[in-house]
Amino acid sequence: MTFYLLALSIICVFPYCKISIMRQPLWHYLLALGVVSAYFQGYINLYALLFTGLYVVLYYCVQNTKRAIIRAILSTVFIVSSLALALHWVPGFNNLPIVIDERITSDAITFTLYANFDKAMAGLFLCAYFFSNLDSNKKPLKTDSNKAGSLNVKQPIFIIIATVLASFTAALMLGLVSFDPKVPNFWLVFIAINLLFTCVAEEALFRGLLQTKLSKIITPTRLAILAPVITACIFALAHFAGGFNYVLVSFIAGLGYGYAFYKTRRLEWAILCHWLVNVCHFFLFTYPMLNKI
Repeated sequence: MTFYLLALSIICVFPYCKISIMRQPLWHYLLALGVVSAYFQGYINLYALLFTGLYVVLYYCVQNTKRAIIRAILSTVFIVSSLALALHWVPGFNNLPIVIDERITSDAITFTLYANFDKAMAGLFLCAYFFSNLDSNKKPLKTDSNKAGSLNVKQPIFIIIATVLASFTAALMLGLVSFDPKVPNFWLVFIAINLLFTCVAEEALFRGLLQTKLSKIITPTRLAILAPVITACIFALAHFAGGFNYVLVSFIAGLGYGYAFYKTRRLEWAILCHWLVNVCHFFLFTYPMLNKI
């Protein structure tokens, strides 16, 4: 029940869900129920519950503080706290194991999958932070077109297809994966967790937060493309544990996610692009990668 409530709260944080109860968005109530459920089911202890409460208070202080300097300080603390949650640095979260050290195919490295309450909660609040700032900010993000917001779906779909093809062409050429169609028995859980708990959190952080900040710092319009490029570099470096080739493929994929966001200014397209790359990887290629030992 805990993770269903958390997943529903993430879905409801997106602008498409306008349901409110007593002037409060529905995702507030779903998250509260999820946190209570997590505590009684043992997924978070008292320390994590206290941190969660402080994190929620911090988020609302950031949203309601008017003085620029105080808001900047609180925003920094909020971002650092979100990063700590996403990286599992905060003790007290007992995330639900789904698969532990399973070798999906004989030539792959072992794979572990958790339903991460801490990372999912960080993604939820980073999305809420992004969407609230998007609503309050009258000045649009810089792109190569003033009509970026009115683009039809053909362009982002083309970007997604190009990202999938480029990422797996590079991965195959570098020997990271081989073509290996399969349907593991935990496939349904994987696609749900990967979408709502992984892709939402990572895209809210890298594209919704970092790329948005960079697009405001890089003032010349002709240099606006640097924002997704720099973000892709940072995204790739975050995958350094997989080795140089993995970092290179992550950079190519990150360029696609960032470019989808750059062209559309819609976080949803970046999330969808990221998720579809991961889903194609899971079902069609060695997952997570070939074992070179």
